[in-house]
Amino acid sequence: MKKKALGIAAVAVAMTLSTGITAFAAGWVTENTPYGDKLKYVYDNGDYPSGKWFTDPETNLTYFLDPDGYRMTETMVEGYKLDADGVRQEKTEEELVREAQAKEKKESKKNPGKAVTAAKAAAVEAKENTAAVSTVRRSYIAELKVLVNKTTKDVAATRTDASVQILTTEDNMEVSRTYRKSDGTEFYKFSMWNSAKDKANAADIMYIYDAAPEADRDLYNTAYEQSVVAALGNTEGKAVTDYVQSQREQGVTDLTREGNTDSGNSYSLTYKNNKIQISVTCSEVVASEEEQNAEAAAENAAETTAAETQTPATKTITVGAAANTASEETAAETEAAAE
Repeated sequence: MKKKALGIAAVAVAMTLSTGITAFAAGWVTENTPYGDKLKYVYDNGDYPSGKWFTDPETNLTYFLDPDGYRMTETMVEGYKLDADGVRQEKTEEELVREAQAKEKKESKKNPGKAVTAAKAAAVEAKENTAAVSTVRRSYIAELKVLVNKTTKDVAATRTDASVQILTTEDNMEVSRTYRKSDGTEFYKFSMWNSAKDKANAADIMYIYDAAPEADRDLYNTAYEQSVVAALGNTEGKAVTDYVQSQREQGVTDLTREGNTDSGNSYSLTYKNNKIQISVTCSEVVASEEEQNAEAAAENAAETTAAETQTPATKTITVGAAANTASEETAAETEAAAE
């Protein structure tokens, strides 16, 4: 039996030598480097892990291996301490809480530049849409400006009664479009508020049914309905205008309604004696970074306004050549919003 065992061992040695294969047992090996002796984990096939976290399958201790596969020691990697043996020191509950707070603080840093970029992108997309979809104030208003400008341009080009003035107001606080009769009655106004410091809601729509000149009443009714869709979305906007009209036909003169836009913003509606008012508040629930960027941009604008005394620039546009001017100016404003 002893002779047989020795024979088998001799055959194994001979096979190893003839094939040139060296047998390894997976584990840590010490290698001499220009920086001293270093430990490297070598698998039984001669390969080794590198450039990542590695958990020893026997001890369950975790190490970080450099690009050459050597244990890193007495340093910090991805927030974890490595001791003199390279073992990762697990974080305490206090450290985890502190890191979470630091991360939250970093993410809360406001970046108006990104908000401006997002608003410009929203304005470009709005050219192909009929409703605003943003939930952050700055982008939402950028979309609404494009949509309301489209409606205003159509009204200016299509109406037949020259008595209605189309008023445009744009300053650091408010952007608005107003339709005013010759007797001074304002029967339509779409206001957008740049900063939450000035007004909590981002947009207001006011319309008085049956107050527009009879010759163009259907045109103004359509403009109002398009404005509601622009602010609330295609589905909710249509539902609101249909609901109010059905209540009017039943003789209702006083009603209220609250709900959400198609994109998740909230709105409130009041209707009394032919006058409807709708206010939209942005949900600000998109990516938190976008939300904070928008708020920062609004705050910066508000601070600039506080340092200046500025009279709102108001334009009065009538029919004829002025109507063409309205079209050109609103188109120019649309392009500016997208640049």
